[in-house]
Amino acid sequence: MVLAIFCALAGYLFIMVSGEKLLEANKDKLTAYGTSKVYDRNGNLMGELSIQKSDPVKIDDVPDLLKAAFIATEDRRFNEHNGVDIWSIGRAAVKDIMARSMVEGGSTITQQLAKNIFLTRDKTFFRKATEVSIALALERNHTKDEILEMYLNRINFGGPYYGIKAASQRYFGKSNLNDLKLWEMATLAAMPKGPSKYNPLKNPELSKERRAVVLNLMRDQGYISAQEAEKAKKVDYKYKPPATQQKYTAFIDYVMDEAEQKWGLTADDLNIGGYQIYTTMDANAQQAMEAEFNNPANFEKGADDAIIQGSMVIINQHTGGIVALMGGREYERGGFNRAIDSRRQPGSALKPIAVYAPALETGNYTKNSRLSNRKQCFGNYCPNNLHGYSETVSMQEAIQRSENIPAVWLLNQIGVKTGYNFVQNIGIKATEDDKNLSLALGGNEQGDQYV
Repeated sequence: MVLAIFCALAGYLFIMVSGEKLLEANKDKLTAYGTSKVYDRNGNLMGELSIQKSDPVKIDDVPDLLKAAFIATEDRRFNEHNGVDIWSIGRAAVKDIMARSMVEGGSTITQQLAKNIFLTRDKTFFRKATEVSIALALERNHTKDEILEMYLNRINFGGPYYGIKAASQRYFGKSNLNDLKLWEMATLAAMPKGPSKYNPLKNPELSKERRAVVLNLMRDQGYISAQEAEKAKKVDYKYKPPATQQKYTAFIDYVMDEAEQKWGLTADDLNIGGYQIYTTMDANAQQAMEAEFNNPANFEKGADDAIIQGSMVIINQHTGGIVALMGGREYERGGFNRAIDSRRQPGSALKPIAVYAPALETGNYTKNSRLSNRKQCFGNYCPNNLHGYSETVSMQEAIQRSENIPAVWLLNQIGVKTGYNFVQNIGIKATEDDKNLSLALGGNEQGDQYV
């Protein structure tokens, strides 16, 4: 018992002393490493993940309701603990022991601040103990308001955007935080858990779902009424930030998403972790693609001056590596990437996969085979051509012009099951509801089934 008491006291003293030393040595340190760099397939620098920050905001300029949104979501006992919430740590420890790894955070706002400013991102017991020691030191040397101010000015809000004011400007075009509405405050408070996943520009539906969670927490903790929560849950995000011209933006976003998913890194890790990230991008192909997307003459004019959108991917068929990628016209960092997002039906991009490839595989057709191109119905299904009709057309010309009638006619000839099985066998998801002739044109019951 004496030995246990001695070890506990020694550990406590170590935590106290090391926290004070680390805090003093790093009090002016905002980033632990340099910015990460992304390279193309030849090792040429594509760009750095520069950080976008606004002037720090004073805590007195932060509306009480906005503070409440973050406290309710991230650390409901923020004003009661001394930097470490024993109950949360206990809950996290149980989950870690059950999983036999560090899977649960249990971090307070103070601990998150300590981690973001002073520490590396590895999940080890020693790093966690150091985080605790710095959090305790922060609480001894700063008031709760000062800690919350530092936290709100430091956390990542998706991509290169850091700090609550920069986030407000980016996602709502508002520099004055007092102009934010409740639903906007909740949207921002929803982001620390997953700055990329809950980015309202990139994933508006997921952002709305997470916003509802924040609003429920605020309601349950007495910050807002049930009526206010329900009203704020229903608002759809429609803000569009001013367009800026950046190179390789959609490709870099895709790389960042893959790094997060494959390696478990956060957007904050990638922005300030000093990583060297090498990709399969071909700069010449990417530049040519971006030049064509930036040329309005390549696109029809939309109604009411709406921008007609598009996306494009070039893949090396030998390696599967992505050579070039465009997520859309006037694409913004962290925006909706149409090239990889699965919310839409694949459309004519599925014709070569669902129709022409399986037809060639049968051995009964070649690129020169003549396909029916006359206006016709297939039972109750009556597709139309965009470029007119003719008696027949070669397979090669039908692919080049992306005609609809030949694709549907050919799928009818080889059998829907043949095309459906081919789609399934190469790893594209489809449901039983897709087993019909509309598969030839990339139509299906749920657009997000094709991934």
